[in-house]
Amino acid sequence: MGKENGKGFMGKLKEGWKKVVNNPSFTIKEQFGFSSGIMGNSMAQDVEAYALTLFLTRFMGIAAAYVLILQMVAKIANIIVDPLAGVILDRKGKSGRSRAKMFSLVMPLPLAVSSILLFVVPKIGLTQRIIYVFVFYLLYCVCDGFYDMSLNTISARMTTNPKDRKNFYTVAQFASTLGGMLPSGLIPVFVALYMDKEAVIYLLFALFFGVVGFVLMIVPYFTLTEKTAAAWRKQPKVEMNFKALMLNKPMWCLIGSQVVDSVRQVCYSGLAYFYLETLDAFWMASVAGTISATLSYIGIAAVPFIGNKLSSRDIIMYGYFYTGILYIIFLLVGYRSLVVVALIIGFAGLPNGAMSSSRNILMADSTDYMEYMTWKKYGEPVRSEAMVFALRSTAARISGLWKSLLFPAGLVVIGYVSAKSFGSSTISVVQSKETLNGIFYLITISGIVGNIIPGIIMSFDNYTGKRKEKILEELYEMRAKRQAEWDAAHIAEGGAKE
Repeated sequence: MGKENGKGFMGKLKEGWKKVVNNPSFTIKEQFGFSSGIMGNSMAQDVEAYALTLFLTRFMGIAAAYVLILQMVAKIANIIVDPLAGVILDRKGKSGRSRAKMFSLVMPLPLAVSSILLFVVPKIGLTQRIIYVFVFYLLYCVCDGFYDMSLNTISARMTTNPKDRKNFYTVAQFASTLGGMLPSGLIPVFVALYMDKEAVIYLLFALFFGVVGFVLMIVPYFTLTEKTAAAWRKQPKVEMNFKALMLNKPMWCLIGSQVVDSVRQVCYSGLAYFYLETLDAFWMASVAGTISATLSYIGIAAVPFIGNKLSSRDIIMYGYFYTGILYIIFLLVGYRSLVVVALIIGFAGLPNGAMSSSRNILMADSTDYMEYMTWKKYGEPVRSEAMVFALRSTAARISGLWKSLLFPAGLVVIGYVSAKSFGSSTISVVQSKETLNGIFYLITISGIVGNIIPGIIMSFDNYTGKRKEKILEELYEMRAKRQAEWDAAHIAEGGAKE
């Protein structure tokens, strides 16, 4: 049947990826630049997300309750900063240059330095350690937020073509997944081999990925170009920006799902404890991680193809439901078989890459929807890319705050006992059987709730199918008309001056 249509599966795959790589809206240099930035940022983020809480409780000697407070204060500060950053990035500097470009160059250095210093155990008392962690964690959160927003803002300004945008983000997601996979895949292997040097291994990996991540994160500044600015487009006032954002339904659905997604992140944070403490087989993290990453890559590769049948909304929604069902199965079958554990957790990662790619696509697409809605309601087409991503970043910080609250709180509920600190010395603690079982219930229940509810929230976004096509068609006509009016007015103005 496939041959009758002209090509077999592999032929269609090659042809599809030629379209992705040879994207008409972007050069190879721009594809490489954005992918480098997002990969470097993923490296730094994954080291922190995967090992920081574990490191603080096991080697800094900071109790889970104190880690909870530290992370909560830092995330609240970041929630305040993100909307302010969005306003800053949406406006040009005095020279007329993009502020988003400037921040993409400035933020990587303090981000990399703080990510490394968080894995250094200073030879000071516990109170001083807590202050030390708070200062550098706050710096890390702020710099990471600014870099994320600047990079995503630039990417949304590079084209108004949804098809080219989809391919662009799909290619970048491969790099992002690889950047996130390397720390969580390599760290457990080295910890398992050199258990007596566990703290040193965390520091060495933080140093390595911090340096490499810094180099990759500055590449976008030298390679990306913003292309969507139109001469006829006015810079909206703050009040109009606010009105436009209120009309952006796809963005609000994604934000709502992302806030509840914090429960799902509790599951991922607990996996390190599950492998290390409950299973006493930290190497399992690499096995399950390898399966998950491999399947995630398959999911990303499928986006350009399934995107013809499913919208970005659908990919996110069904991805949540799929993972939630697997964690229901995990809860029912338990963890007696390591093979079953590896397969369930590994296969649960199948939609992750496609979902991440689709979130970026949906956020960029939502600027088109917002432009259309403000044009229809107020007669003024507003995009405000930076504020869109700032609100998403704020939602991510709220999600991270809830995770920071929920995960340490979960450890307290199941009776997890942190390492004991005596001056500059730290002594590990053996957990009870009830606590080890509690870790299993913590990850499975959060895996179920944190996937099913966000999937339901995403079902309310209706910017898909024929409705999306109709909106885009009208939007293209409006832009062309505005451009023609501006050209005519300035040609007439130029003739009058002559």
